[in-house]
Amino acid sequence: MASQEEKQVQPFADIFNEDEAEKSFLLSKPTCLIILGKPGSGKKTLARKLAQIWKCIFVEALEVIQTNIHEETEYGLKCQELLFKGQSISEELVTEMILKKIESPEVAHFGYVLSGFPSLSEEYMTVSQQIEKIKNLKLKPDFLINIKCSDYDLCQRISGQRQHPDSGKVYQRNQWDPNVIEKHKKEK
Repeated sequence: MASQEEKQVQPFADIFNEDEAEKSFLLSKPTCLIILGKPGSGKKTLARKLAQIWKCIFVEALEVIQTNIHEETEYGLKCQELLFKGQSISEELVTEMILKKIESPEVAHFGYVLSGFPSLSEEYMTVSQQIEKIKNLKLKPDFLINIKCSDYDLCQRISGQRQHPDSGKVYQRNQWDPNVIEKHKKEK
């Protein structure tokens, strides 16, 4: 009976040590996500926003290529050499760069949001081989987000896009079409 009375004296006492909880959190696996979907469905946009919100590393082919070129890494120099010759960067090289980025200490600490892999192109690896690579990653993905979009909606979305010639930034119809912009202003 004495032990039950002692337990009732402190019914709201925290049985977890704050230091242990903090250590457990710091040693836990970081959040890892993969975004899947058809080309033009908004994978990159969603991945970039999720990486920003979750404070993860955004991993995507173009981003990895630009980072390697900017930091003048071995891969970046290979990419520059190929581009200066007028050749395209092979899918094999891009895959190597993506996998190296996912295995980096930075990603091991913050986690990642991967977009555009597995690639629909089977030039270098089949989709099943790419999925096998993902399964064998040291940091396996916690979440797979598959964006479903009908072909009609996808066609409407892509046909309404315009690209700025200097910056290369892509704008949706509601950002560049004066008629759509006016319509949205009137609705508000």
